[in-house]
Amino acid sequence: MRTIHRRNTGFSLIEVLVTLVVVAIGLLGLAKMQAAAISNTQVSRVRSLIALQTESLASALHGNRTYWAAGVAPATFSATGTTITDSTGVLTGTTDCTSSTCDNRQLAAYDVRQWVTNLSAHFPSYSATVNCSNTAGTPVSCNINVSWTEKYVAINRSTAASAAAQTSTQTLTLYVEP
Repeated sequence: MRTIHRRNTGFSLIEVLVTLVVVAIGLLGLAKMQAAAISNTQVSRVRSLIALQTESLASALHGNRTYWAAGVAPATFSATGTTITDSTGVLTGTTDCTSSTCDNRQLAAYDVRQWVTNLSAHFPSYSATVNCSNTAGTPVSCNINVSWTEKYVAINRSTAASAAAQTSTQTLTLYVEP
């Protein structure tokens, strides 16, 4: 008896289908990694811009030391959107210091208003609170707290199902001695 051996020439259809499935799964994984990388880049961008904005207020406090370091500044003020809440009413002024001469109080109000306007333009859901210690005999120190909401890509199916799991509230605190 003679045995006939057939040589396989080429791939079988099953091998091709398995290869296509493996490549497709790899490409889906690559797409997910790309989405996560883009999301992380966006989060880093937002955090950097918040830090820069917070530093700009710190620079304004340093630039107007005769007001902020004199112990006469409000002990606390807050901002959300373009609204500034100040119990003394000093920082809610509307003088434009670019076209007229301002005293130290007006300059402080102008600086805070500019800061709030810039934050609101880039981060509509932010909130900020500035607390200053105005204790006589000690150097004035301020804590600038900025909170905002971040969005990010879900890691797995259970977090993707929950919209709340795709956002988180972050806070940055900066300590300043004007």
